[in-house]
Amino acid sequence: MTLILVLVLILVVLIIIDLYRKSLRIKQKEILEGTQQKDSEQLLEQAKNSSGYAYVEDVQREYPLLREGFLLFYFEGIEKIDVKDLATFLKYYGVKYTDEKVFQKLNYNDVIFSILPDNEEQVFADAKEGQVEGIIAVMNYRKLAGMEYDVKTCYELMMDILEAMGKSFHGTLMNEHKIRLTNKDKQNYLEAIL
Repeated sequence: MTLILVLVLILVVLIIIDLYRKSLRIKQKEILEGTQQKDSEQLLEQAKNSSGYAYVEDVQREYPLLREGFLLFYFEGIEKIDVKDLATFLKYYGVKYTDEKVFQKLNYNDVIFSILPDNEEQVFADAKEGQVEGIIAVMNYRKLAGMEYDVKTCYELMMDILEAMGKSFHGTLMNEHKIRLTNKDKQNYLEAIL
């Protein structure tokens, strides 16, 4: 009988110890959650007020070439692009290899936009051979507007060709900062040129 009483007493003590530990864990968890919440709020506040963060955000929004009247886009494929394949692709869209050793979309003698390689010379050696890492597409929208072209139509034509190029050559279209072009960027460019 005393043995049963001792066992019951030990069981009660163990239950009390277990409940005490559970209450401590709950308090510690609440304290930890409160601390994490405060830390995350402070981190967000610092990020919003940080001049470095604001600078990066401003740079991404700012397109200096756009202010000068130029639309500039970069395109890089996952593999090098064969110039012959590029020429064939662009010919389908009416973009021709010119005497300046670049590809240009022309309307009579007016240049709508140009496509050139992303290298130091920025000219293609030949329209039938060679490879390039990436390309640059440039449009002088102020000049086109001055010649009374519909700049929106010219922009949309260039974007259609570049997006088709992205699908054909499995690459990425980027803005003038070489950051992946988003739909928001496309809309910002369109609003800026109108």
